Amino acid sequence: WAQAEKELLAGLPKAANHVLYARFVYDSMEKRKLRAVMYREQGGLCVFCERRVEDGQSTPRIDHWRPLSAVPELALHWRNLHLSCASDATCDCSKHETRFRADPGDNDLPWPVDLAYERCVGFTSLGEVYVRTDAPLDEAQRRALVLALGTPHDDVVKDNGVLNLNHPALIAARAAALDSERSRLERDCKGKTATRDERLERASAMLKEQPLREFISIRVRWLERSLGKAR
Repeated sequence: WAQAEKELLAGLPKAANHVLYARFVYDSMEKRKLRAVMYREQGGLCVFCERRVEDGQSTPRIDHWRPLSAVPELALHWRNLHLSCASDATCDCSKHETRFRADPGDNDLPWPVDLAYERCVGFTSLGEVYVRTDAPLDEAQRRALVLALGTPHDDVVKDNGVLNLNHPALIAARAAALDSERSRLERDCKGKTATRDERLERASAMLKEQPLREFISIRVRWLERSLGKAR
């Protein structure tokens, strides 16, 4: 794949249409092994919603974090590629060719390997996702992430963002994941209240599992007792 990227970058300046050339090269690549590697790296979860992604009736999509149509030179760049679920209402299908930036002059949101998004994204006990008030973001990044995630706490706007991650089905699935985690903890503790250290130990162990549990982030936040808007 790295060799293919070198060849793409060498051929791109000679192409009459850079986007069409990059699309042709990308579409001609065999992606089965690529998906397998991405599956392992992402713990088996969609990079956006954290649903399980598996080959089957719906082949997982490969998302270009910075769209191929906008940045054709990154068509095969490893950091720009992420596995997304095949939902037709959320994630990559909802994002499509939209760039993660609020204004044309801004930089795109950093790739997940370059920014700890787990420190930027919050969850409510109802299963909603939002941008934390204490997220380590500059103003342009904050506006871009709000654009991606929407403003679920705004009763007037009711904006689900570019990724539509507050789709009712996703909110319900996250709430169900919380109920499952709560029941599991109660069962394992046999009626006793888990200490903070025990909860943190469970969260740490869960993050090491392969594949990861669906909706891992909200499960960890519940165990850490950090659900709700950050202050």
